[in-house]
Amino acid sequence: MPPAIHPMLATSVDEPFDGPDWLFEIKWDGYRAVAFFENGKLRLVSRNQNELTQRYPELKDLPKFVHAKTAILDGEVVALDEQGRASFSLMQQRTGFRPGGRRGATNADVPVLYYAFDLLYLDGYDWRKVPLEERKKKLASLLDTGDAVRYSDHYEEQGKALFEMARAKGLEGILAKRRDSIYQERRSAEWLKIKIRHQLEAVIGGYTEPEGSRAHFGSIVLGLYDKQGRLIHVGQAGSGFNQKSLAEIWKMLKKRETKQNPFYGEVEALRKVYWVKPELVAQIEYAEWTDGASKGSGPKLRAPVFLGLRDDKDPKDCTLDQEQKPRTEN
Repeated sequence: MPPAIHPMLATSVDEPFDGPDWLFEIKWDGYRAVAFFENGKLRLVSRNQNELTQRYPELKDLPKFVHAKTAILDGEVVALDEQGRASFSLMQQRTGFRPGGRRGATNADVPVLYYAFDLLYLDGYDWRKVPLEERKKKLASLLDTGDAVRYSDHYEEQGKALFEMARAKGLEGILAKRRDSIYQERRSAEWLKIKIRHQLEAVIGGYTEPEGSRAHFGSIVLGLYDKQGRLIHVGQAGSGFNQKSLAEIWKMLKKRETKQNPFYGEVEALRKVYWVKPELVAQIEYAEWTDGASKGSGPKLRAPVFLGLRDDKDPKDCTLDQEQKPRTEN
């Protein structure tokens, strides 16, 4: 039984599509978690190899719903809203991780469940090189679904229809997975994600002075790492904050202030920038990629909005190729 799994990651594309070689799934907006089952006990591990088991005590009985002595499942821990939609905002409330990045008491009134979508190991056999379609069939046969665990079903061939259904229900997007794909512990084009609203995780490398009546700071300065490991400036996010989160995040930024610019190349900003150590990851929603304001400055996020901080993501995983390739306006 493998002691650790580095989850397979999907590559972003812009548009949904149909195809007989693909299986299509709903994209759940929660925390990715690999579930290890052994001797009737559960161990949950995050994408960054952090232990999550104690964070979700209501999931401790998951082994009762999985017909296996030993198994490894891949899935997502999610919190559902009143409409049954996975809500990242509710996940933040559940874990106690506030928008300002401060961890408080967990809110047990926000229940979570585990959506299982892949089988990697079962009772002495490694399933990672078995085609996805067979892995999912076997996974479905192992689960007794209920309040704690659900099987993430798939739809064959009709990606466009599923995308429109997800859009109508206000979901994050869908995934397209080659039905014969093996499980690769890296980002792969065998799995694709199509988001309804563009989102990414970006590193905070600085903040700007506030203007007018605004307190603490004007915007956070965002970056993504390129293939050479250099932090590239991709824009600023000044919206999405309230007075409370402005104050909380400013305290975190001040603690990380440094005189050293963490970015490689030019940083475009209309106001003075204060540099911070690139340790915080922000969830950002944006309209599209555009050209930089000056020649050679690289692509920039258009209309980025701050959604929250991610404590489950490593800053080094925030790369330029994590999302769809930057495109410029005509």
